[in-house]
Amino acid sequence: MWRKDENMSKKIYAAHRGDAYIGEGTLDEIAKMAGVSRATARWGIYPTARKRDAMRRGNRSKGALLLVFVCEEGEES
Repeated sequence: MWRKDENMSKKIYAAHRGDAYIGEGTLDEIAKMAGVSRATARWGIYPTARKRDAMRRGNRSKGALLLVFVCEEGEES
């Protein structure tokens, strides 16, 4: 079973929904900013989320929450 290690570095992501920039932070921080669950925020990392968002561009949805990896926490970007 996988255990979360407190010493493990955390990844920082930039989040956006459609053309709107939401912010930068860890998955937990972004989930809180966007008002979604951690699992929903994590979904935005995967290539499948980007493909599905591209297919939905024509309809009136506000867009999917997509995340872009920026750096590891403590690392300069």
